[in-house]
Amino acid sequence: MVKLFVLLLISCAANAQEINVYSEFLRFNPYGEIVAQDREIRPREVLSPAVPRNGHLTVQVVVTAPAGTNYFLYTAQSPPDTLQIKIYREHFVPCGVDFCPEWLTEQQSPSFGAIPESLYRLPGQNTRCYLLDIWVPPDVPPRRVRVETLLKVGYWMVAPMEVRVIAPTVPDSAGLARRQDLAAIEARSSDTAQRQLLRYVNGLPPESPVAILRLRDVLQRNAAEDMLLAAQMGFHNPQLNLMAWTPFVFPQTGAEWYLRVRDLIYRYTH
Repeated sequence: MVKLFVLLLISCAANAQEINVYSEFLRFNPYGEIVAQDREIRPREVLSPAVPRNGHLTVQVVVTAPAGTNYFLYTAQSPPDTLQIKIYREHFVPCGVDFCPEWLTEQQSPSFGAIPESLYRLPGQNTRCYLLDIWVPPDVPPRRVRVETLLKVGYWMVAPMEVRVIAPTVPDSAGLARRQDLAAIEARSSDTAQRQLLRYVNGLPPESPVAILRLRDVLQRNAAEDMLLAAQMGFHNPQLNLMAWTPFVFPQTGAEWYLRVRDLIYRYTH
């Protein structure tokens, strides 16, 4: 009976902490819930995402644990040193009636964290959010790279991905105009990406963010890279034009609608 009780305690403790990986468009609040404007009926699983060379893959890493938990967050890749990986801590800011992750602080691997991060501002917090920003150097051949995000809380928990490096190469963005072109923080996260898509379907060049200081800057940069790639490949599929207007026609669409735009561009460039 004592052994069974101990095993139950270990099982409960193991289930109390979680690490999960989501697309860049799903913002979580400090209480482990997707903010209302980004909610999806079926969030996309991030298991084997594609990324072009000289392009970025960005994912949300969500750590959930009870109050009083201390942990370390690591990243690892195999083969080693194939990709350039940055970890950003996301800082919560008021977002309508909720809190959204927004401002970024780059972290080392391992990165130490504790829950809650602020008893004063975020009472009852059980979740912290990080951004994993992965860049593929242009000379990396098409291949698969295993990327792991690891959480150490007395034992190890692993959130693995198999990143698929595809053949197309994103053109150099150094010559792009730099201008902050962000949707309101209360809007869907994908509304920032939509601005770059609308520029493209209207024959305008994409714009790069002035700096990478917040999550929305990353979303603008990634969408600008998508449009650079589409332009390089001469991509003018009518589906892209229809997708650009999806949020206006279907206002209840979740934030991950933009991933279908990216899928379409990547399929065309193969």
